[in-house]
Amino acid sequence: MPSYQLRDTATRRLLASGLADYAAAEAAVDRLGDELEHDLAANGEGAGRIRVRLDIERVTSGAPETVGHHVLLLGVDDAAPMPLL
Repeated sequence: MPSYQLRDTATRRLLASGLADYAAAEAAVDRLGDELEHDLAANGEGAGRIRVRLDIERVTSGAPETVGHHVLLLGVDDAAPMPLL
């Protein structure tokens, strides 16, 4: 039976593993975003805009396969529109 994990796309650092299914991986993305926002605010760094790209990987027989991507936008006021790049 496969499991799921989260990996930072840029650094390839494994952030969460052993997740039961894709929904659990998405919930882990939400928790990670909340934790990072909290840490930024605690350090007085919440005003900046930080983009974190994450891969959701399905692991079958020890082999990871990317099955989804998420981009977290941290330090952004949800009511303010992001400028187009």
